Amino acid sequence: MFRLKAVLVLVLMVCPLALCYGQIHFAAVNGDKGYAAMRGDVRWELDNGLVLIPQAGYYRMSDKEEDESGATTKFALNLQYDLTDRLTLSAGGTYIPQRLGFENYAYGAAAKYTLCYYCGPFKNPYIKVNVGQSRYRIDAYDDGRPLEDVFKTAATAAVAEVGAEMGRFFMQVRYDKVIKYSSKPGAHLASNWTEIPFMTAVVQGFVRDIAAARVAYRTQWITPYAVYSRYKYLLGSDYTISVAAGLALKIGATTLSGGVEIFEQNHKENRKTYFSLSASTEF
Repeated sequence: MFRLKAVLVLVLMVCPLALCYGQIHFAAVNGDKGYAAMRGDVRWELDNGLVLIPQAGYYRMSDKEEDESGATTKFALNLQYDLTDRLTLSAGGTYIPQRLGFENYAYGAAAKYTLCYYCGPFKNPYIKVNVGQSRYRIDAYDDGRPLEDVFKTAATAAVAEVGAEMGRFFMQVRYDKVIKYSSKPGAHLASNWTEIPFMTAVVQGFVRDIAAARVAYRTQWITPYAVYSRYKYLLGSDYTISVAAGLALKIGATTLSGGVEIFEQNHKENRKTYFSLSASTEF
């Protein structure tokens, strides 16, 4: 994990010195029992409307020494192309190396279309659609016991997102839906990397669908924001709720933010609270 942290820091420090053009973003959270997650990406704008976005991240469930070697890492690479001023196409893939009896890779494509510059009270309203597939290989139960036979499944999913500015407000709504699992995961089998939109913390488990909304109030320097999401696990009957809130501070081309993320707020015995920090800068 030290190597991954060093790579992320090196990218953040060296890329501006190398006169790259684009944006760097870094985010991290910490929580109970030493939980920690970290993500970083570089938005590298090339010529002719092409944008290359390499990403890396990891998380660990606790700070116990024996768990650190089992921290889960994730790598991704995306390519965007501005077909027109309003239409952006993108494609990419992710890979999670074998850890803790779990391995995953995914690929997908997306299209984002801006409807207009101004539509009544809304500025730059857009709609984004993404389709893709994730392939899982699991050889251990969620408690670490090895499986007699390796379990494999492919999840085909679609994502729809809309967003717009209205005055100083910037609003986003997103819905993720798993259309089909090629083989239905049974009890005590879990994906150990599930992302909730607009959150930094990583959760575990196969999900059916996720709905999330984010609203931010932009000012010249300070932008408070709030997030609400609910999601349902494949084998669960009730929705799980998560919320987040924070504040972003813009200083020149750099934005710093801090906040809190709360998962399973309706179940006190399972509630998890994480504190987040992030930074992004343009170069």
